[in-house]
Amino acid sequence: MKRPATFMFVLFTTCLTSQLSAQDKAPPPSEFSADLGFVSITGNTSVTTLSLGEKWVRRLPRWEFKQDLGAVYGETNGDETSNLWKASLRGDYGLGSNLALYARTAFDRNKFAGVNSRFAEGLGLVAKIKATDVNQLNVEGGFELTQQDNLDGTSDSFSSLRAASTWKRMFSANAYFFQGIEFLPNLDESDDYRINSETTIVAPLSSHVAMKASYQVRFDNLPSLNATGTAPLRKSDRILSTGIQVTF
Repeated sequence: MKRPATFMFVLFTTCLTSQLSAQDKAPPPSEFSADLGFVSITGNTSVTTLSLGEKWVRRLPRWEFKQDLGAVYGETNGDETSNLWKASLRGDYGLGSNLALYARTAFDRNKFAGVNSRFAEGLGLVAKIKATDVNQLNVEGGFELTQQDNLDGTSDSFSSLRAASTWKRMFSANAYFFQGIEFLPNLDESDDYRINSETTIVAPLSSHVAMKASYQVRFDNLPSLNATGTAPLRKSDRILSTGIQVTF
């Protein structure tokens, strides 16, 4: 078994050591978490990788607001080898016990995927299929407008649909498994669609500190061209990150 797979398995097994009681309770009015991962190697080679993440949630009667930020930066022998940023703002308005309307805006930048900046604004509906202390399963659908600037100097604006699903399984008060997937087909170009997925396991070390392992896949069926505009880049990026998460 490869080391990343072994690490994910160990975290998953740790999470399974404790189960939540069946009693449900209201979520807290606010949540904040910050993630940090860092690797530095010197000697025969020089490698530096830094990953950062931050998420804030605020709940009011019928409203839920979310803000998140993430970045991955890396250098090998003094040359930049990774430069990825993403951020989003979102508000959900409850229409009932299991249905909500959402509005969101998102930004991402991935230099090595040829994307200098990409902004998206969207509206949609959320169906809460399962909402307990143990399982939270949501299905979402909506419409988005996207503006994208590429490193080769080209730009594009287009409309797309958005279909997404998230599942969070709690094993204890601070240990959980999360799986999310998002499908974004371009309404102006049938071959242009993106799929984003995230698999995360969090195992607590204390009431506020935990180990976190996350695996993300970012797939673009019609990728941007390289900086010189001579050839398309690869369709997918895969990101495995491990580190410490602090929550309040």
